[in-house]
Amino acid sequence: MTLGVAAGRVRRVGAGLLDGLLDLVLPATCAGCDEPAARVLCERCQAAFAGVRPERTRPDPEPDGMPPTFALAAYAGALGRAIVQYKEENRHELTGALGGMLARVVPRALAGHAGPVVLVAVPATAAAVRKRHGDHMLRLARAAARVLRRQAVAEVAIARPLRALPKGGDSAELSAAQRAVAARQAFVVHRGRAADLGERVRRAGAAVVLVDDIVTTGATLAAASERLASAGIPVDRAVVLAATQRHEGPGSRPRSTRAASRRGGARS
Repeated sequence: MTLGVAAGRVRRVGAGLLDGLLDLVLPATCAGCDEPAARVLCERCQAAFAGVRPERTRPDPEPDGMPPTFALAAYAGALGRAIVQYKEENRHELTGALGGMLARVVPRALAGHAGPVVLVAVPATAAAVRKRHGDHMLRLARAAARVLRRQAVAEVAIARPLRALPKGGDSAELSAAQRAVAARQAFVVHRGRAADLGERVRRAGAAVVLVDDIVTTGATLAAASERLASAGIPVDRAVVLAATQRHEGPGSRPRSTRAASRRGGARS
């Protein structure tokens, strides 16, 4: 074997190793549109998300106890695909992008509030944590908090006063009424953490914001809010990435959002 041939083989092997490393570090496709991309979200999807304005959303019917809820956009198109990729395909590299989107919803939800903010992520069950290699919403809440602190939007903290109990089955197969019943049995309050959060609310006037990825019937947000209320912690708002009531399109808004805007926005 000549020196030149050997050098060529070394270069090919090196190039193959580099390509493999790049495949591990860089996503091969955009999580929003599945088109080839060097980043987790392509420029077109990033531009589409940047143009969306968070709005109030209401399921129909709206369950009792559901806090005023704001969504970035509809659970459709590029945003819907990105959420699925993050949750079900374990594309954790989306944490920063989705956390940043979630951070955009918080100031909109708390318009007029100038005090501290405490984000409470709706907790995942132990089974979901194992499947997703961590609590996916806690990761997003922490990412959102970092963005809000960096932007000096507010003094932001994370609290974990709730624990999720094992689920009895697939909620996708349940009716809205059945989901409400299941949701009321889904959480327990961690008394020590709840006491600390309640003290922070009383002393500093902190706004408590529930954080989730998707709102469908609102049963989960209502149940989590009621659990916190039973521990003396009022929930001021809830923020989500997406709402299932929608017009089709990657940046479309929930239909219920537009109706809520006509009715005058969030309750105080």
